[in-house]
Amino acid sequence: MNQSSIDRGFFRSLFFRSYRDEEKKMGTLVKEDFGRPDRANTMGMRHGSYDKLDDDGLAPPGTRVSGEDVIIGKTTPLSQEEAQGQAARYSKRDHSISLRHSETGIVDQVLLTTNADGLRFVKVRVRSVRIPQIGDKFSSRHGQKGTVGMTYTQEDMPWTVEGITPDIIVNPHAIPSRMTIGQLIECIMGKVAAHMGKEGDATPFTDVTVDNISKALHKCGYQMRGFETMYNGHTGRRLSAMIFLGPTYYQRLKHMVDDKIHSRGRGPVQILTRQPAEGRSRDGGLRFGEMERDCMIAHGAAHFLKERGCKNKTDIVQVFIPYACKLLFQELMAMAIAPRMLTKEVKAIKKKGA
Repeated sequence: MNQSSIDRGFFRSLFFRSYRDEEKKMGTLVKEDFGRPDRANTMGMRHGSYDKLDDDGLAPPGTRVSGEDVIIGKTTPLSQEEAQGQAARYSKRDHSISLRHSETGIVDQVLLTTNADGLRFVKVRVRSVRIPQIGDKFSSRHGQKGTVGMTYTQEDMPWTVEGITPDIIVNPHAIPSRMTIGQLIECIMGKVAAHMGKEGDATPFTDVTVDNISKALHKCGYQMRGFETMYNGHTGRRLSAMIFLGPTYYQRLKHMVDDKIHSRGRGPVQILTRQPAEGRSRDGGLRFGEMERDCMIAHGAAHFLKERGCKNKTDIVQVFIPYACKLLFQELMAMAIAPRMLTKEVKAIKKKGA
């Protein structure tokens, strides 16, 4: 893709995401309430920033927000059972909604209304500008989808005798297997229509054939099948092959690399298996499965394979203790005392002369 075209605004788009919440009634009197939570009397507050909220608990339009900033503040009164013991100084529990941790944007619109029960309902829309980059997905109108593999500035792109540089370069291997002949017809038809300044009608089962379009293109002074001589942007030399060139309608798809990029060095694990959590939304890990193992075998990466399969594991030590000892530990845990056993690896002692 042409980076200079992108810098001029090519396929630049706005991305909207809506966050919604409503007050819910809990029993006859107690109900949730929108507002800015106060750390002095609210328990369970989130790690994100509450500074963007107004007194009504909503981030006003035009506010710039970033990962895990709270955009809808909501609290719930604590029940009598919850407000005992260490939680006695708290009177509310936080139920706020924060922005997705991987996103940034500007609050575009805030809608505050009431639902059928007379309780308040809020919807906050966040806007962000998405600029095409490597990994974003595009498609023509013929199912020829693909992702951006590389971007080059205009001076590095190939150019024609007329000085035209393409916006998108498509790999020709996409054509034979998918057989999207309609895209090729659209390309040469669009070339004729653009040169003549007319609309092109490509209705099927009419006299609009490839031969007729080719003849019209030839009359316009171009090669019949839409091929042109192009020059290398790096060297300035003429390319040995003729290049198929013409206007084609392309559209940007919703699958963007900003929504899919994911990595982690450490993070949450499952309680039962102690394996990393699964999925990008839970900050999960990437599974090193059977196929990945086979690739490492094929690469001959023996030390890496040993590290992944043997060394890189949680050190869980199995100990044998009397049942009464286990019972004592559990009774201490009921008293808010958590006993821990320090273990170390017992190495076999070699006898002299053995």
